[in-house]
Amino acid sequence: MGRQARILALQCLYARDLRGSFNTETVDWLSAEDPVSGTVRRNTERLVLGILDDIERLDAVIQKYAPAIPVDLLSIVDRNILRVAIYELARREQVPNRVIINEATELASNFGSESSARFVNGVLGSVLNDSPDSGADNLPPG
Repeated sequence: MGRQARILALQCLYARDLRGSFNTETVDWLSAEDPVSGTVRRNTERLVLGILDDIERLDAVIQKYAPAIPVDLLSIVDRNILRVAIYELARREQVPNRVIINEATELASNFGSESSARFVNGVLGSVLNDSPDSGADNLPPG
């Protein structure tokens, strides 16, 4: 999954949280000013639909590693960055865990609050510490 697909997926998930629904036309709407390739579009749709299929389990993982705040009270940006990263960690693709965490931290720095990057990095670090082999023992299958 590339950076462009992650950013667009984050935007789609953000829009879904605000609007209450997602359809693939959201990808077109969000990329209208800056068109994306067919590959990025397909990767974004696959990522968003995969996350939405496993959203309850992803949110349970977030809640386990960030128990102080209910998932629905986390900032929309932080919550969705964590969903994207945890989903990718669970898929066990060829992307190294460190790359996924670094990308998530960078997204949090660019789109979140002043403390988002530290929060996201801490949660994802805890997830990996609990499952050092794959970083995905308690995560939904990809």
